[in-house]
Amino acid sequence: MEYLDIRKNAYIEALTLSETGKVISLWGRVPWEIVESFGYKGLYSYGIDKHVTEGYDDNNYCDMLNSSFAYLELGKCPFMFSSKFFIVDDNCKIRYEKLKEKTDKEVYIYKDNDYKSLIKFMEEKSKEPFNMDKFVDIVEKSKQISSAIGKLRKCDVDEKRIYEVEYFSKFIFDVDERLSFIRGHIDESFREKEVAKIQAGAGIYKKIVQLINEGYFCEGELHKDYESSGFEFIKEKYGKFNLEPDYIIRGCNQFDIDYKTIKY
Repeated sequence: MEYLDIRKNAYIEALTLSETGKVISLWGRVPWEIVESFGYKGLYSYGIDKHVTEGYDDNNYCDMLNSSFAYLELGKCPFMFSSKFFIVDDNCKIRYEKLKEKTDKEVYIYKDNDYKSLIKFMEEKSKEPFNMDKFVDIVEKSKQISSAIGKLRKCDVDEKRIYEVEYFSKFIFDVDERLSFIRGHIDESFREKEVAKIQAGAGIYKKIVQLINEGYFCEGELHKDYESSGFEFIKEKYGKFNLEPDYIIRGCNQFDIDYKTIKY
């Protein structure tokens, strides 16, 4: 299956699932493991295309937010369209403030990695109590996904191809199928690679010759081998980091390192 086909199929699936009211648009580093333990489907919904901003009036943000807001306001993203409400983290003040202005849907701000408040919010929305057993099961599968991606990154495979497997696998909604898809690309080869810390690789990954590692900044998940489980895993995976990226997306207001700017 071509990687772009995975995303196209996900669009169709999201539109179908929207009839259940169980689709949520996630912006930033929000723990999908908690969201999905309530039976919802959490879809990461930031923009990855530059062309969608052509003719869009409000191009006053970083490339990623320009694309994201254009998709939202022009109604061009099936994930955002299908979502019952939005959950956004507080890593970027501009993102959550402007997002609330640009949609009539409810926007919940996930602050300070406060998973207890997120659980309470999801209980109110679902009208169901938090299911610890289901959460623990999803966390264990999430750990397996991160471990598999770690093994994939060590293979003697083109860096761009590795990132494509990692990125597009997010659009395989069934977690077991997602894990199987990633494992299907792992072999016995090995090659050392330089790794670049970037806010969000999608949209610029074809311009980077290094392996991309997200999850430290405003988007993506931090994939590695985790020994922690349950809520300790959530705190470790989605916690904030006092690091500087190797490259920044053009227009970012969080870092002042213009010589490392990457354009969409």
